[in-house]
Amino acid sequence: MLEPTTLHLAWQRVRANRGGPGGDAVTLAQFERRLDEEIATLRRSIVTGRYRPGPLRRIAVPKSDGGERILAIPCVRDRVAQTALLLVLQPLVEQRQSHASFGYRPARGVAEALDAVRRAHAAGLSWTLEADIVQYFASVPHHRLLGELAIWIEAEDVLCLLAQWLAGFSDGGVGIAQGAPISPLLANLYLHPMDRLLVAAGYVPVRYADDFVVLARGAHAVEQAWRMTEGILAERGLGLKDRKTRIVAPGVAFTFLGQTLCAPVLSHIPRLI
Repeated sequence: MLEPTTLHLAWQRVRANRGGPGGDAVTLAQFERRLDEEIATLRRSIVTGRYRPGPLRRIAVPKSDGGERILAIPCVRDRVAQTALLLVLQPLVEQRQSHASFGYRPARGVAEALDAVRRAHAAGLSWTLEADIVQYFASVPHHRLLGELAIWIEAEDVLCLLAQWLAGFSDGGVGIAQGAPISPLLANLYLHPMDRLLVAAGYVPVRYADDFVVLARGAHAVEQAWRMTEGILAERGLGLKDRKTRIVAPGVAFTFLGQTLCAPVLSHIPRLI
């Protein structure tokens, strides 16, 4: 499943990120001094089914709103394993992921997400639902996530690895570790159904991880989009932040992904191309 070349490439990416040690206190430098042996041992443990993740190191990072974000840093060997699996999985699931999702994906990012919002606004979807999910990474239910991952991934050994990492992220059966290489992919896949349902209903969602907007053509439509979004998230064990969720009318500025945006007040509704 994870060939030596893939594990070595994963190591290069982990080293390039220059992160600190996980809960076992092993540093990048220490891992590199025994690199070939570490990679061989890691692969052998995965192949034989004896692999077990090490402890996470948790650190609090201040947020701009005065709160804290808890990062959970896996051990170096686990970051290598997760990055290697990410290298294998991402090309397989990328072609099936929602076009509404822009975070943590190849050739997509903040600039592309902002451009999608501007294009929707210019095309007449000038009413905006500005939304944010309550403690998204800490709230994802493992059982539901694993059930849906089985739709994307057929290999039982891969699902077993993912289940082990999720169990290590939290002993309460909920939560994805912010700071783990595999977490962004898992976070995107869990919100994929929300994206697809909103698109099928005629709305244009633009999402970057758990930060998203939904574009609609009128005041009534955007109110319906809000109710629909709340219902979808509630069914998935999630909720919207009251203080960060609001409807923005045309001509009113709002901030999305650090950029101030404002839908034009249109005298006519252009066709969406």
